[in-house]
Amino acid sequence: MARTDPQRNERFRVARARLRLTRQEVADAANQYLTPRHSLNDNDIGKIERGVVTWPGSERRAALKKVLGAATDADLGFVNSRATFTGSAVAAQRIEHLARSADSLLAARFDEIGVPEGTDPLAAFAAGGPVSGPWLVLLDNLASIAENLGWNAVRPLAAKQMQSLEALRRQDSALAEPLAVADARWSEFMSWICANNGVPGDDWLRRARHRAEAAGNAVVTAYVLMRQSQQALDAADPTSAVALSRKALRYGPLPTRTQALCLTRLAEGLALAGNESGLEALEIAHHNVKAASTSPEDHISRHCDTRYIDGIRARCHYLLGNHHEATALLTDVLADEQPAGSIDRGIWYAYFAETQAPRHPEKSAEAGLKALALSRAADSARVTQALLTVAVTLRAHRGLDLVDRFLQQHSAAVAAQLSVSESWT
Repeated sequence: MARTDPQRNERFRVARARLRLTRQEVADAANQYLTPRHSLNDNDIGKIERGVVTWPGSERRAALKKVLGAATDADLGFVNSRATFTGSAVAAQRIEHLARSADSLLAARFDEIGVPEGTDPLAAFAAGGPVSGPWLVLLDNLASIAENLGWNAVRPLAAKQMQSLEALRRQDSALAEPLAVADARWSEFMSWICANNGVPGDDWLRRARHRAEAAGNAVVTAYVLMRQSQQALDAADPTSAVALSRKALRYGPLPTRTQALCLTRLAEGLALAGNESGLEALEIAHHNVKAASTSPEDHISRHCDTRYIDGIRARCHYLLGNHHEATALLTDVLADEQPAGSIDRGIWYAYFAETQAPRHPEKSAEAGLKALALSRAADSARVTQALLTVAVTLRAHRGLDLVDRFLQQHSAAVAAQLSVSESWT
C-alpha cells in the first residue's frame, strides 16, 4: 500500500504565527497549565504542525487552546481520527453504518462520533447544557467532513438524528426544552444540506427558528434569521433580506462574529436595492471581527473572519456598480493563502467571474472554471448557482476556448444538480 504523507495542520500554525510565538514559546506557555507528565517541547509542537500528531491528549489540547486563544479543538485543526472522518471509502462506510444502524443517538456508537463510550446523551445534556450536548458534538463532527464526504451523503445520518430528536420530544414533553437548541441547530444544518444540493430548505429554517425561539436562545435565533436573510438574497428579494437581518440584530447584544454575519446580510440586501448605507455596516463588522477574541458562544459563526467580510463587501460594491472596487477587493481576498472552505472560495471566484464577464470574458471563464472545480470538491450546488449569471453573460462570447469549456462544464454541473434534486422528491 502506498504511503500517505500526513496533512499539515495549517490552522495550528496560523494561530501560533498570529501571536508571533516560536514553537518552544508555545510549549513553555502551555506547560504552565500541564503537569510534568504531560509537558510539551518544541518537537511536540512541530509534530502537531506537520500533522504527525492530529489529536493530542485532552490535557494538552486544553492547555494549547488557552495559550492560542481557541474555543474549540477544530479551531486549532485537531482531528480525532476515531471521531471525525475523511472523504475516503472507509469513512463513507462508517457514516453509512451509523446512518443505517443508529435509529436514535442512544443506539449510536459513541466512540465513532466523539462522545466518551458509555455516555448517556440525556445526562450529558443535563450536565453540560445544550451547547455541549452529544447531539451537537455529532453535528460538529458531521459538519466538519461534509465537504469531503458530500452533502448528499451526510443527509441520511442528519435525517435520522432529526427523527430521533423529534421522537424523544414527543415521547416526553419534559425533554422539549433541553433538546430545543440541539433541534434548532440540526434543523438549520438540514437547511444547509438542502442548499448545497439545490433543494429548497425553507421548512427546515422555519423549524429551526421556532425551536430556537422556544428555547429562548438569542444567538441561535439570530443566526437562523441571518440564514433566512441569506436565503432571501439568493432569491433576489432585498426587502425580505433587509427585514430579516434587522430583526436578527435586534436580538443583541450578539457575539461579534454572529453580529457581523447579520450585518453582512443587511449590507448585501441594501446594496441589492441600490442603497450604499450598508457599506458602513461592513466597516463596523470588519473592525469588530479584526479586534475580537475567540468566544465559545460565537462557535456557530466561527467561519466569519475579515476575509469573509471583504468578500461580501466586494459583492456589495459590484451590486452598487462599483466594479473596479469589487475587482480589487476580490483580487486581495483570493490572493490570501490562509485556509478557507471550498464553498466560500468557490463563491469568491464566482463573484470575481461575474465582475469580469462583460468586458473580459476569457478572464471571467478562467475564474468560473476555478469556481466549478471548488464546487465539485465541496459537492456544493450553491457555487454552481452563483455562476448562473456568469453563464448567461458568457453565452454571447461562444467560440472562445476558455468560454466554451466553462459553459460546457457549467451545463454539466447544472444537469447533475438537477438529477440530485429530482432524487429528493
